[in-house]
This record gives sequence, structure tokens and C-alpha cells, in this order.
Amino acid sequence: MKPGIAIPDDRFFAVLWVDRSAAEGAFDMKGAFNDLVVSLAPGADAKPVIAELDRLLEPYGSVGAIERRDQPSNRFLEDELNQQKVTSITIPFIFFGVAAFLLNVALGRQVVAQREQIAALKALGFPNAPLVLHYLKLVAVVVLFGSALGVAGGIVFGRAMVANYHGFFRLPVLAFELTPWSVVAGTTISFAAASLGVLTALQKVVSMAPAVAMRSAAPLRFRRSWLENLLSVRWLTPRRIMVLRNLAGRPLRAALTTLGIAFAVPMVVLGLFWYDAIDRMIEIQFNLVERGNASASFPHPLDRRIIGDLRREPGVLAAEGQRFVPVRLRAGHRSYLTSVIGLPVRGELRRPHDSRLRPIEISPDGITLTRRLAERLGVTVGETMTVEVMEGKRLKRDVPVSAIVDEVIGMATYMEIATLNRLTGEGDVASAAALFVEPSALPALSRRFKDLPVIESVAMKAYSLTSFFDKIANMLLVSVGILTTFAVIIAIGVVYNSARIGLQERAWELASLRVLGFTRAEVARILFGEFMIEIALAIAIGVALSPGIIALITRFHSNESFQIPGVIGARTFVVACVVVIAAAAASAYVVRRHIDRLDLVAVLKTRD
Repeated sequence: MKPGIAIPDDRFFAVLWVDRSAAEGAFDMKGAFNDLVVSLAPGADAKPVIAELDRLLEPYGSVGAIERRDQPSNRFLEDELNQQKVTSITIPFIFFGVAAFLLNVALGRQVVAQREQIAALKALGFPNAPLVLHYLKLVAVVVLFGSALGVAGGIVFGRAMVANYHGFFRLPVLAFELTPWSVVAGTTISFAAASLGVLTALQKVVSMAPAVAMRSAAPLRFRRSWLENLLSVRWLTPRRIMVLRNLAGRPLRAALTTLGIAFAVPMVVLGLFWYDAIDRMIEIQFNLVERGNASASFPHPLDRRIIGDLRREPGVLAAEGQRFVPVRLRAGHRSYLTSVIGLPVRGELRRPHDSRLRPIEISPDGITLTRRLAERLGVTVGETMTVEVMEGKRLKRDVPVSAIVDEVIGMATYMEIATLNRLTGEGDVASAAALFVEPSALPALSRRFKDLPVIESVAMKAYSLTSFFDKIANMLLVSVGILTTFAVIIAIGVVYNSARIGLQERAWELASLRVLGFTRAEVARILFGEFMIEIALAIAIGVALSPGIIALITRFHSNESFQIPGVIGARTFVVACVVVIAAAAASAYVVRRHIDRLDLVAVLKTRD
């Protein structure tokens, strides 16, 4: 990664490999080196090796040896791989849980609706085993067909993910591989979830005596419900009373239907909230914390008077000096290798914020930690920790924790720049400058800075944002597209199955109303009245469940490189609700066509 930015950008920063003798001649370092890589024997403990390396190399200006896990590129890759491991557990767990619930409800209600046919077969001498096997075969067909579609989709999505990783990490070997165990595991779990719902419902039916099961279910004892007591008498038309009493008479069925539809909302939110998270990350890190639009880093710490020189450059409106010092933070038995950023008093171009997005002034007497780093070290405000400087005189000092800040990229630490310079013993120096430049002057200033030997590198916020979208955001949005697709499919399946099974269960009653003189529209309004109430309650429940599910997901997905903010924008909630409502409208249209084609004689003949 380019010095001064926390995002890889291979368009403006590269690593070049050259012959050792050529490098020694070009940099006048014949027989010398400035970097050492050590490979340990298998099972060797790195800590004593690091301690001995530091002892041997400290006289030569070594800034300290580190393990591979503390190397930034390795940490970035490990964080991404660990996040994918978490995703491979949490996301399938949620989707399998919702799918299992829906299959249980849908297939269970279908078995109950066919209890008379099952009882008739039992009366004719059929044992339980063939009946159970019949429904298990039905489940197997559905699961196998769905698994075939899932495997095909998994191959497409898996290759898309690998292609995205190729463009980001550029690993030498990275190929998509579909393992047989993953196909078997997914199919087996799906079959087990679906079979559980069927077997639970079948057990209730086959345990009845055939004569009892063949009889129609006892009609509900309709009476004035508490829902009617809450409403005005003028509002209670006969049709509305029928709707309310049918809901109150079957509370368990209504609750399961409502809960099943409610799960569709957080599923869609789970796919879409990542857009809100990315917007919030950009807002916090690139607008609130890093308020400058350019930064310059120096090859070594320079007198802070150089900041005044930079302010006089054409197009520069503001400039502030910063100091970056590699340190090891220790709190008891915990330690963490990072860099302390020295900021000026009342600085404006980099301002840490708390959890409520309020700016925090850097205390001149302590150290400010990001929340995740404070949690990792187990320290709170007011406690003391040890700061070991990893360069120069390698000084150590105990400093108090003055504040905790919230940031979404990295785990930074802050000190007042004068305090940090006293800690290093190097005087009033700066190792970087944060700049706010007139946008039209940025290209020319960037070219001028590249010609100045005192400037090691220049970073432009606009380029950093472009890199963020091209690399990290795009890699994340591939996963978002996959999640959103599955979520919408589940939402449509939930709503349509609820409406279709509801029609199947109420066919006899609706046909009876038609015979009594009710029109098709009146009959449809009775069925859809219940459906609309369930949809309205489900959307409210789904919206209420979404923040908790998102908070859980972001907690598992956050790592040292990124803190995923668990924010859900109003737009995401609106889209999720619109998807569910659209699925309900489409389902209502299909069900209405079934109602219009209802064969009254055939339906009424199904009961004695």
C-alpha cells in the first residue's frame, strides 16, 4: 500500500523486482541491505527469535522485527479470508433457517389440507410407511431440483467471486473449486429441513383413526373477538367481521404465516444494507475524519517549518503537519504493533470522532485509541498503557488513555504531535502533511510534488475513493448481488406460498360463499383481507427484526482492516418493503385468477 493511505491502489503504486547487484549499484549500497526476511523452522516460537534479532540489529538502526501476522499485507489478506469464513457460516445459517421454517410451514399445511385423502387410503388398508414414503419422495424431488439450480448458481457466483479476487489480490494461483462435500452437505441439510416439516404434520394425521381423519375438521367456534372490541361498530361490516374472526379463530396459523412473511423483509435488507454501510464508511472516513483532499509523506521526519512552505504552494488552502511513528502498545499481557499518528492542536484536516460522530480533540497528555484497538488491548479511558517506540532511540513510556474514538478503516492511535515528538526525542518534526487544495489545482500540484526530492509520495483523496470503489467496494458488492438475489427469491416464495396455500385451505368456504350469492370480487376481498392484515403485520415485524440481524452480521464481519457499520438507510427499508408488497400483489393476482376459475361443484363435492 502506498504510504499515507490505507487502501491498495496498484495504478499509482507498484513494487519493482530488480537484480540485487543492480539495486546495490543504483543506491550506492554495495554489500548492504535494509530489509531482512527470516523463515523459521516448523514449530519454532517466533518471540525469542524476534527478541534476539532486535538485540543484534538495534545498533544498526533496525525498527524492530515483526511476525508475518503483523505485516500489513498479510493482515489485510487474513482479515478478508477470515471474513469469508464467517460469511460461509453466518449467511447459510440464516438462509437455511428461514428456508427450513418456510418448508415446514408450507409442506405441513399441505399435509393437513390432504388429511381426508390420507385417511381414505388408510381406511383402504394402506400402512403408514408407503404414505410417509410418498411425501418424502415429494420432498426429495423438490430438494433435488432446487439443489441442482443451487449448484449451477453456486458455480456462477463462485467463479465471479474468484475473478473479483484475481483483480484485487493478484494471487499467483486461485481457481474456483466445487467440492463434492459442499454439494452433499447442502442437499442433505435441505432434505432434512423439508422432511422434518412433513413428518411432523404426517404424525398428527396418521395417528388419527381413519374414521376420525376422514371427517371434516370441526368448524371453528366463531365468537366476538378482542379485535372487534377494539374497533368501532360502524367500521365492522359483515365482510370485515368474517376476516377478523377467521384470523382470531386460527391464531397459530395466522402467526406462522405472518412470521414466515416477516422473515422476507430482513432477508432483502441483509442483501441491500451493504450499500448503506459503504456510504457510511465513506462519510465517516473520507469526509468526517480525513477532511483534507490530499496528503504528502516525507522520506524521513523533517522540521515542521516545511508545513509553512507547503502552505505557500499554488492552490494550497490549508496544510497541517502530521507525525507517523511505529510503536508497540502494551497493556498487561496484551500487545499490538501499530503506528501512532501525531496531530496538531485544534487541527481541522484530520479529526477523530466518537460513536455519535462528534469530533474529539486530541489530549496533549495521553493517547487516543480506536474502539476496536481498545477492546483488543482491554483498556478503557483513564487506564495506563506502555508505548514502545520502534525507531530512533527506541524509547518507552507509560501514557494514559485519554479518549476512545470510532473509525471504520484500520485501528489507528493518536497523540498530540508535540507530545509524540517528545516521546521519540526527535524535536519538532513532521513525517507527513495533510493538505486541502483547490480542486482545479490538484493535478498541477501533484506533478510539482513528484519533482521535489523532499516529498516521498502524494496521495489524492479522489484517487483513494476511486480505488476504494474499484477494489474493496466492488469486491463486496459481488457478494451483495448474490445475497440480494437469494433474498428476493425467498421473499417471493414466502408470500406466494402463503397466498396459494391459504386459497387451498379455504377453497370449500369460498365456494360455499359463491353458491350463497357472493360475487367473485367479494369472495376475493374476504381472502385478501386476511392476507393484507398478515402482510401489514409481517412488514412491521420484519422491519423491527432487521436491525438486530444486521447488528449480528456486522459484529461477525468486522475485522482489523475494516469496521462494517451496522446502519440501515430509509431507502433500504423502503426497497425491502416494496419487494414484499410487490410479491404480495403478484401473488394476489395469481390467486385471484384461481378464485375466478374455481369449480364450485368440484370443490363442494370434496366434503360430506
